[in-house]
Amino acid sequence: MIENFEQLLNSYGYLAVFVGTFLEGEFALLVAGFFIKHGFLEPLPTLIFSILGALVHELIYFFLGRWKGRHFLLGNKYTKRKYRKMKSLIQKYGIFSLFIIRFMYGMRVVPMMLMGASGFNFYKFLFFNILSLIIWAVLFLYIGYLFGHVATMLFGEAKHYFFIVGMVVAVIGLLIYLISFSYKKIKA
Repeated sequence: MIENFEQLLNSYGYLAVFVGTFLEGEFALLVAGFFIKHGFLEPLPTLIFSILGALVHELIYFFLGRWKGRHFLLGNKYTKRKYRKMKSLIQKYGIFSLFIIRFMYGMRVVPMMLMGASGFNFYKFLFFNILSLIIWAVLFLYIGYLFGHVATMLFGEAKHYFFIVGMVVAVIGLLIYLISFSYKKIKA
C-alpha cells in the first residue's frame, strides 16, 4: 500500500500541490510540507507548484474583478460586508495589504477581485503578489515540515504510519474545507 502511495505521489504529487493551493491553500501546504519531510516530495518543485497554484487562482479573480468586480462584490450581503472590510484595508495600506491579506484565512477571493476592480497596476500587483506568495508558501511548508518532524519523533521511521497520519490530516482538511464551503453557501 505504501509503495502505491509513493508511486502516486511521484506521478501526481506536484499536480496535487498545484490543485490544492489553487483550491484552498494553507492546508495543502501543510500536507505538502509533511510529505517533504518524509521524502515523498522535493522542496523546490513543491514550492514552485504551490506558488503557481495560488497565483493562477488569484489572477483569475483579479481579472474577474477588472471585468465585473464591483457588480459581483456589491451583489450580495456576504461579499458586500467583506468588500467594505477589504476596501478600507487596501485604502489604508495600498499594495502592501497583499501581505496582510495573505495571512487572513478565507480572504483570497474578495481582495483579489477588489484589487482588479479598483484598477491596481497589474505588474505592481503581480510583483507584490508573488513576493507575498513566496513568504506564505515557505512559512506553511515549513510548518508542515515541522509537523512531519513531530510525527517522526512519535512514530519513528515507520512509513506506514506516515501514510496513515498524512491521509487522516488530508481527510480532516478536506472535511473542514467542505464544511466551510457549505457554510458560506448557506450563509450567502
